[in-house]
Amino acid sequence: MDVVFLDASNWNEQFWLNSGGTRAKKILQDEDGQQWFFKCSEKKEAKDNKPAKYYRYEFWSEVMAHQLGKEWGLDILRYDPAVFNGEIGCISKSMHRTGEQQLIEVGRFMTAISSDFIPDNKETRDQYTFQLLTKTLDHFSLAGHWGFFFETLLFDAVIGNTDRHQENWAFIGQSSLISRKLGEIEKDVQEVPAILDNWFVRNTIGFLFDRKKKVLSKEIEQIRLQLINLERVAPVYDSGSSLARELSDERVRQLLENEPLLQRYVDGGLSELHWNNKKLSHFDLIGEMLNSSYIEEVRKAAEFLTRFRPEKSQEIIQTIDDCVPDAWKDYRLPQSRKDLICKLVTLRAEKLKKLIL
Repeated sequence: MDVVFLDASNWNEQFWLNSGGTRAKKILQDEDGQQWFFKCSEKKEAKDNKPAKYYRYEFWSEVMAHQLGKEWGLDILRYDPAVFNGEIGCISKSMHRTGEQQLIEVGRFMTAISSDFIPDNKETRDQYTFQLLTKTLDHFSLAGHWGFFFETLLFDAVIGNTDRHQENWAFIGQSSLISRKLGEIEKDVQEVPAILDNWFVRNTIGFLFDRKKKVLSKEIEQIRLQLINLERVAPVYDSGSSLARELSDERVRQLLENEPLLQRYVDGGLSELHWNNKKLSHFDLIGEMLNSSYIEEVRKAAEFLTRFRPEKSQEIIQTIDDCVPDAWKDYRLPQSRKDLICKLVTLRAEKLKKLIL
């Protein structure tokens, strides 16, 4: 195994750049000018009578997910443990060449298809569905990439990832020149008829223009996305909400000592991608896919499970933090947590193999 502990203390933070995802990441530049993404484990402040939470070992989930995925032959982004500005976390090299390429999250394609799906609105989260994903891939002629999507969902089931939201899978591409048609539509959206300057008219028929604006804006985004020269699917990334990262040390102990409780935990992990507006467990979602017309694609995507070897996965997990220097030894994974993760990965992988293969 080639996990490396990186000291990024002397690297420069790029303050003018933003990164996607549910949590802010620091964008760093190393001595060679390469860009890296550094993130620490999530901390939640106390809110609405709920106590504060700190997922101390979450960054290890990214590192383990990479090592396990690589062992199983998946195209997955590399993460290593690192320190920056006195904090420990995980770090990954940029997936695309800055200035030449861009990361186009799947959510951009989905919102261009459905105006009902608003990722920032919790009330529309149930619109993030397998059915919308199907419409999106068909509309943008991306159905040839179904293997990647199924493989990612199956991988999430093995590691128990509960946060494969619309920004956590993507394509890498280059922007083409904007066509005349796009310019014309943008101009149409921006121009407001002079008659709408009248207060009475604006408040009686203005909603019609607003509706037109909404439709045209969606057309603009669809055309913009179709003009992007997609080069490839991005590797699997942002898998931190997995591998028992949310469990307290006490909960880890309880699961290790109680087999029925452990099995319920394995069976109950939820997928962020919904099925017909319902949030299902990973295994129930996969069951639905197996009962659909995509059954053969799902089975083909599951071929990586044939490379699952319990003893090798356990070796990866048990030695994942060997590279951590003594100065940061408090952030090495406790033995009990390693033991639980080994059990979880094995139970989920075997359950998935019985379900599909």
